Amino acid sequence: MKNLRIIPLFIMLLAFLSCQRGEHFLNNKTYREKVEAQFEKQRQLGKNRWEQVFKLADQAMLLKEREALKFILAYSSLNDIADYEGDFFLKNIRSSFAARDAFSWGKTLPDELFRHFVLPIRVNNENLDTSRIVFFGELKDRIKKMSMKDAVIEVNHWCHEKVTYRGTDERTSSPLATVRTAYGRCGEESTFTVAALRSVCIPARQCYTPRWAHSDDNHAWVEVWVDGKWHYIGACEPELVLDAAWFTAPAKRAMLVNTNVFGDYEGPEDILLKDERYTRINILSNYAETKRIYVLVRDSSGKPADSVAVEFQLYNYAEFYPLLRICTDIQGLCSFQTGYGDLIVWASKNGKYTFRKISVKAVDTVALELSLKPGLEYSLQEDLKPPVEQPGAAGVPDSLKEANSKRLDFEDKLRSAYEKTFIDSAKSCRLAATLKLNTDTLWHFLKESRGNFRAVIDFAGSVNRSEKRWLFPLLSVISSKDLRDVTFEVLMDNITNTVCPGSAGKDREIFFKYLLNPRVDNEWLRPCKSYFQKSFDSSFRAKALADPGVVAEWVKTNVLIDSKTNYGRAPLTPIGVYELKVADPHSRDIFFVAVSRSLGIAARLEPGTRLPQYYFNNVWHDVLFDPKKPSSGERVKLTLNSDPRNDRKPEYYIHFTLEKFDDGFFRSLDYETDSRLGSFPCELDLAPGYYLMVTGNRMKDGTVLSNLSFFNLNQGKEVNQQISLRKESAPSILGKLDPKTLVSNLPQAGPFTSGNLVLAWMEPDKEPTKHFIADLKEKRKELEKKNCRIFFLFRNEKDETGFISAVSREMPSGSSCLVPSGELLKLISGTTAQSLGSSLPVVTLINSKGEITYVSQGYRIGIGDDLLKLLR
Repeated sequence: MKNLRIIPLFIMLLAFLSCQRGEHFLNNKTYREKVEAQFEKQRQLGKNRWEQVFKLADQAMLLKEREALKFILAYSSLNDIADYEGDFFLKNIRSSFAARDAFSWGKTLPDELFRHFVLPIRVNNENLDTSRIVFFGELKDRIKKMSMKDAVIEVNHWCHEKVTYRGTDERTSSPLATVRTAYGRCGEESTFTVAALRSVCIPARQCYTPRWAHSDDNHAWVEVWVDGKWHYIGACEPELVLDAAWFTAPAKRAMLVNTNVFGDYEGPEDILLKDERYTRINILSNYAETKRIYVLVRDSSGKPADSVAVEFQLYNYAEFYPLLRICTDIQGLCSFQTGYGDLIVWASKNGKYTFRKISVKAVDTVALELSLKPGLEYSLQEDLKPPVEQPGAAGVPDSLKEANSKRLDFEDKLRSAYEKTFIDSAKSCRLAATLKLNTDTLWHFLKESRGNFRAVIDFAGSVNRSEKRWLFPLLSVISSKDLRDVTFEVLMDNITNTVCPGSAGKDREIFFKYLLNPRVDNEWLRPCKSYFQKSFDSSFRAKALADPGVVAEWVKTNVLIDSKTNYGRAPLTPIGVYELKVADPHSRDIFFVAVSRSLGIAARLEPGTRLPQYYFNNVWHDVLFDPKKPSSGERVKLTLNSDPRNDRKPEYYIHFTLEKFDDGFFRSLDYETDSRLGSFPCELDLAPGYYLMVTGNRMKDGTVLSNLSFFNLNQGKEVNQQISLRKESAPSILGKLDPKTLVSNLPQAGPFTSGNLVLAWMEPDKEPTKHFIADLKEKRKELEKKNCRIFFLFRNEKDETGFISAVSREMPSGSSCLVPSGELLKLISGTTAQSLGSSLPVVTLINSKGEITYVSQGYRIGIGDDLLKLLR
């Protein structure tokens, strides 16, 4: 009997030993040892989740699987260690190996490219899902007989079948959630497309210009490695060739294009940051002419200053955005490879700072001296210019464009057919009657939920009678994007386990927004209220309700702060923080708010400052976790007034921002959605400190006329600040059309002397035109008040018909659509012949004399604002 027991053990031992042999995933011994050392360091950091994450690496599996798993865990950001399990990563690894075996290019792919640009699951700051496995299953047979190049184009066509562009909020949906919704912003499209390409063993990376220099926006796209070289594509925007996209010309004006590479990467690209878990590379030279500028920082005595934090800042969204922060070396030097536009170079160390505006083309080395201290009140004006506009690459031949356009139309129909599977208003009406809910309100939420409507239906049908009064308030406080990817479990958790206050009335808004609401910031939503109610006993809860500061003290005592490891920028979920007991500051703040709400304490991140707060005795109280930062004490009233000479109402993140000085740099307060800044005068209660107000007026060529006002807020003293937008010179006359000929060829134009005309050449299925459409929607009421007619022009009837059916009703009243021909086409093409052969939209403003006072071509944010400025 003893021998019989030994045999199975012997077989298991043989199986285990066989798994230790076999092919390596990490073939270089030195690199393998480096990964092993990093894995041990990561395992120590994540020791509180050893069972869920790291234990699996000690179990039997193929040698290449073990090394791949250790590689992934060794370099994962903190949120992935906190919120996912080892088995999740192993399943994705096995899918990656299966893809490598399935395709011809997988067998010849260099190990380094597979390791860094295929195997990693995370692309950006999305929550992870099983998309790799799902996408591999869908795409395998479709592309297995293709060349690598053709497979890339085919995968992008598949992506376009699933998803098209539409602007959304800053939280990044997971790839499967984006497919379920059928649209996403560029960051979501590119995350989804990279996930799809990697699922079939094609190296891919998301490329990102964090801010454009010429326009208040940013953009993300995809680079793919094909046959020995990196190429770019527009995500979900397939062309018949690689390296062709609408953003080719705008990218030539960029000041930075970068990407984060997973793990210890040793590639040839310019390195911006080398971290032990990832490498940030600068790939701007793939798109634009670049120059390396050097910065020399000296202290007040004139000696080179080492370890000085230096930021290269770009004006965008009315703030100075840090493209890069690096530190000077022992010689006081650092450098940055960038484009030929203007930047602010800001340096700070030990309470002193300095800054200077530079034009990259005109300087090689920037000399700075740390001489300024916070507190000095003054104003200055700066004109900030982007790189000059350049033509894009040669376009695709018209014959190929037409063939591709027909295929895109077919793919649009496939996506539209999927969207028709969403619940319609008739079914929603019947459901509302069955559930005894308001018909219009239920339909609003179901329509917003799109492909996630079943989760909302299941939730609405599961809520018991006593909780039904909170059903619509709960769905109202979460965002539209939440409706599109929230789970049934999260909704039920919050309606069932939210502690209801005894009073209503004036506290009703507090209850809905800061107790019932599962959303704190941009975290992945998980059902955490019931989890925390079980995790904290009744004694702790009673103490917390009597003094919410008890929760803050628990967080300080039990959660270790790690400001470096969560490089992926996606916050840990509150449950992940609780289990790991390690968090970055932002995830810790979200955790505090989530725990407080779970225990019945209203809490939030304060609008503007993002400081954690709890609501107690009808007052919001700040929570200061950083012992180095003193309590803000009594708030100071700041009153903002719009200069009566302004020709428009200033808008936050468009025309102005407020920034607070912190650790040597100014950082913007987030008032983008705060209704208080919708009218002036506007009053804000802010912490005492040193502040900067930035205003900017962007010209048509992208140049910004900015004003910087430095001021102090001191306790006991109210402060007034005036928002003044610098004036631009009178518009020049760019050309002239014959008014009579133009009027006679424009349908329903009316007498030309009655006002202005806007002619807009449109390409409705392309992102630049979609931005212009969104601009017009936002400015619709203001444009309708002006004496102006808008004519939307199209290359063919198909585009015209699609535009009319999709969005024409949302355009300013009196707008018209047409396909120009004959005399009209000849007349207007004479002014935009160069433009029509390349990027659209082309928008032209013509006054009553036939004078052309404005022309915008291609991708640009804020065309509606430009038109309003001229019409005023």
